[in-house]
Amino acid sequence: MSRLVFAFMWLVHFLPLSAQAWIGSRVGAMLFWLIRERRTVTRINLGKCFPQKSADEREALARAHFRAFTRAFIEQGILWWSPRERIQSLVEV
Repeated sequence: MSRLVFAFMWLVHFLPLSAQAWIGSRVGAMLFWLIRERRTVTRINLGKCFPQKSADEREALARAHFRAFTRAFIEQGILWWSPRERIQSLVEV
């Protein structure tokens, strides 16, 4: 399974950053529904960290977390496999 994930990351790293962001957001939204155990843990943790927020607000945070995490994971492929010039064009120090 991990080989498939890394192969997907490698293929996606050739795409523009905006396309990677779109793909990462969509895959993250799918993972929110596919990985029930992580979804449950995320909801419990957000309930403990943000008891003052409503259930709807915590649910929105949980969904946003899955999208952002997956997007960041997919974009990591740029750092692993892209030429130095591409990385330098995306990063400002």
